[in-house]
Amino acid sequence: MLNAFVGRLFGFAAGAPAFIIPGLRLSEAATRTDVATRLAAGERVFIYFNRTLGGELSIPGTDASPEFSFDVTVFEIVLRDGHPNLDRFGVIEVQTMDFHGSYKHAVQNLRDGLRLFPTDFPNQLHANQQWLSEHVEGPNIANVFKRTFYQMMFKFQLGQHPRCAGCVLAIPVSVWNSWGPHLGNPTLTAHGDGTDDLFAPGTTRPAHVPAWIYVFGLDADDATTPSPLVAKNIIATDAPAMGHYALSVAPANSLASIGSEAGMLTLARSRISALWPELGATLTADPAPGTPAA
Repeated sequence: MLNAFVGRLFGFAAGAPAFIIPGLRLSEAATRTDVATRLAAGERVFIYFNRTLGGELSIPGTDASPEFSFDVTVFEIVLRDGHPNLDRFGVIEVQTMDFHGSYKHAVQNLRDGLRLFPTDFPNQLHANQQWLSEHVEGPNIANVFKRTFYQMMFKFQLGQHPRCAGCVLAIPVSVWNSWGPHLGNPTLTAHGDGTDDLFAPGTTRPAHVPAWIYVFGLDADDATTPSPLVAKNIIATDAPAMGHYALSVAPANSLASIGSEAGMLTLARSRISALWPELGATLTADPAPGTPAA
């Protein structure tokens, strides 16, 4: 997945020669020699930093902007005048589904199942998938989007910086599906190369895509263990598009449903009518008297 993200941001095809290593390895003389040799041979070289390998990098806060750290920051190393130089950087963010509760009981179930069925554990687990969810609560779907939205919008703007190759946001299928109503369930447009476009109406994919959303999932049909991660959708987008769908399209859909048969006004009228029938009957979807025209 890291190779796919880096290739997408920096423009090299899958399987093309590229050397991607943690930045910490640059302290080794043998690694520095290896990097120089690869660059001289025309190979592309990248280093990255994350929380456990070198520490996260961040944009410092100011009086007029917040501090933001990055899950993974990637830098390309290029040759200039025969010497290695740091070139553009790219940002990779990973957002998973946020479940509540304790995993203690699920883990204990797995341990007991492996102990009791050492030779038939996979089949037993397949037949008793409730072992995996005991006392694990479902996520707050709205919070999954809300706690990501601002950071996503902010980091998608990083591609405007001349030294930034762009931002990749990687999310599981479950997270993408939970985002649907918050974005007005937009229709993705196939680009013809295995990727999709999600831009505001009247806007086409720019030459430099500042932001990509990778929607990934497990390929349960693959015989490999553990099941490999695969990209279900690769979506080109930008912050204005996300703002359009989240702040214009989705709210417009909500406004249209307020007065529907199952909408909020119908529910309120039912409840108030039970308390004061004549008053409840006055609540309709029509504009209140004296309300200025939109």
